[in-house]
Amino acid sequence: MFDTVIGLEVHVQLNTKSKIFCSCSTQFESPPNTNICPVCCGYPGVLPVFNQEALRLGLRVGIALNCKINSSIYFERKNYFYPDLPKDYQISQYKSPLGYQGSLKIDAGKKIGIERIHLEEDAGKLIHKGNYSLVDFNRTGIPLLEIVSLPQLTSPKEAFDYLQSLKLILQYIGVSSCDMEKGYLRCDANISLKKKDANIFGTKVELKNMNSFKGVKAALEYEIKRQTKQLKDKKIIIQETRLWDSDKLKTIAMRSKEEAHDYRYFPEPDLPDFAVPAELIKQERESLEELPKARVERFIKQYQLSKEESSLLVENKQLADFFEKVLDFFNEPKKVYKLLFGPFLEQVKLLESGFSGIKISAKDFAKVVKYFNQKKINNRGVKKILAIAVPEKKDIDKIIKAEGLIQLSDQKGLEEIAEKILENNPKAIKEYKQGKTKAIQFLLGQVMKETRGRANPQLVRKIFERRLKE
Repeated sequence: MFDTVIGLEVHVQLNTKSKIFCSCSTQFESPPNTNICPVCCGYPGVLPVFNQEALRLGLRVGIALNCKINSSIYFERKNYFYPDLPKDYQISQYKSPLGYQGSLKIDAGKKIGIERIHLEEDAGKLIHKGNYSLVDFNRTGIPLLEIVSLPQLTSPKEAFDYLQSLKLILQYIGVSSCDMEKGYLRCDANISLKKKDANIFGTKVELKNMNSFKGVKAALEYEIKRQTKQLKDKKIIIQETRLWDSDKLKTIAMRSKEEAHDYRYFPEPDLPDFAVPAELIKQERESLEELPKARVERFIKQYQLSKEESSLLVENKQLADFFEKVLDFFNEPKKVYKLLFGPFLEQVKLLESGFSGIKISAKDFAKVVKYFNQKKINNRGVKKILAIAVPEKKDIDKIIKAEGLIQLSDQKGLEEIAEKILENNPKAIKEYKQGKTKAIQFLLGQVMKETRGRANPQLVRKIFERRLKE
């Protein structure tokens, strides 16, 4: 009955050491109100100075999102009052954004238009305690890039896929960590419903306070149901801003939605117009690394991995980089992938600092993969080695020797052990002959216990299968 129309506004904190218009630090979790100065607090008589690194990172995003870049930009004052905005205005861009008319292709192959990207300063942070609130201005003036999509998303799933793709691009090009828990990436969603095939959009509702992509998806799903019921009941949809309550799983009316004229935009008098150097645009274009979707396609062609395998690797740039470094020493992509997405990631997940805390080198991991495929060590041996070598830099060969991990593949010796196990477990033999094939797994476990996990499991299984049929 109704078509869904969704547009997203994403704010990403740019990875600069200092704020956008002053030299205050952008360090996260500093004591409250310690990274502030008269400039970012808007004292009378102070003058802002534009951070060139913010411009450079913003350009990089514009190029990665296929935007046209304005050769000249200027900043404007966006006037509104809020307790965490010390100047009662925000320095932003409206009429002349850094980039415009871009695009981003989501996994389904659909191209979503990017209306504009623009630079602005962040506001502070309110901390609510009981019946009073505290304000921390540390975040005030931190450089943000706002990325505004065209209203071309037609479902919560498309919105989710768009955000996933956008986040991955931003991480790949090194402009932000996009850590949503720290507020480095935030998203507002605009949603309206219209009659199927109608040319006119319905009334737009803005959704805020969504701190995860799943939260965005859930909020949009709820709002579709709410607006559908309103329209079916012949009620008017009010243009407003609504908050997402993640506990009650519903949206709540916050305020009527402002239009651009309500902010009384006018040129920032303390900042001149800025020319965007063609040479800087060229430098950023030439230095741009391979983007995620291109890397997935290359992994499929170059390494004969499936699309799913390639996508899983590329989702984590550090993991994908490590994978390619390992291939310099052991060029068997499928075999490297298998151990990466098994025992290796199991150990990485145990590290407090995640992937950045691994100590094993690509060369040493390649050695583990090589030994495993030479049947020098078995799966249990791989897990033991990585449990030691991932969190601490250790010599692989010394670990194998110290832990006694060399796999036993001597046919005669393993047959003798297997015979002993069969003699001691007549019940398992009987169960196997009754069709309970799991009994062989029990017998195999007994051999592994006897050999302290060193037996070649494939060889032992073949011995048991042959003997039990006799």
